[in-house]
Amino acid sequence: MRSPLDQLTPGQISRSAIVVAIATAIALGCGYVSNALTPTTAALGAFVLASSLLLAAPTQRASEMLGAVTVWMCFAEFLSTTQSGQFAMWRLAVTVATLGGVIGVIRIQHLRNLARHTPDTSLADLDRRTLGGIGVVPRSTAKLAAMRHETAPDALPEKG
Repeated sequence: MRSPLDQLTPGQISRSAIVVAIATAIALGCGYVSNALTPTTAALGAFVLASSLLLAAPTQRASEMLGAVTVWMCFAEFLSTTQSGQFAMWRLAVTVATLGGVIGVIRIQHLRNLARHTPDTSLADLDRRTLGGIGVVPRSTAKLAAMRHETAPDALPEKG
């Protein structure tokens, strides 16, 4: 007998995660405004929000999404401070540590993927911050010559 979960598609999970992310953000916002969140409930809410956002936006970079959640949590904590007059540093620290744990797991998964597909390539050669093969900083003439396995142009004898 097949489980009903076997019928789910990644698209359905992603669309459901949008609803969960919105509901979690509203619940966390209400918790911060009323100052009813404990460090444990804030951390749980941050974990659910981060997980649901990562599922809801699969084309976004995970580090950018988690950075946005961290900024939102810090902003909500400061707004809570203006409402209550007390800054809950421990609640903020636990929440940010939870988000740091999530990004740590994502980085480990990325390194596992690199170990499977490109185990002998140095990390410097795996720079993904390129657009169409053009890096953020243009490569030097010597670097381009080394990539072509040629002698650098400044090392060539002058014609004349």
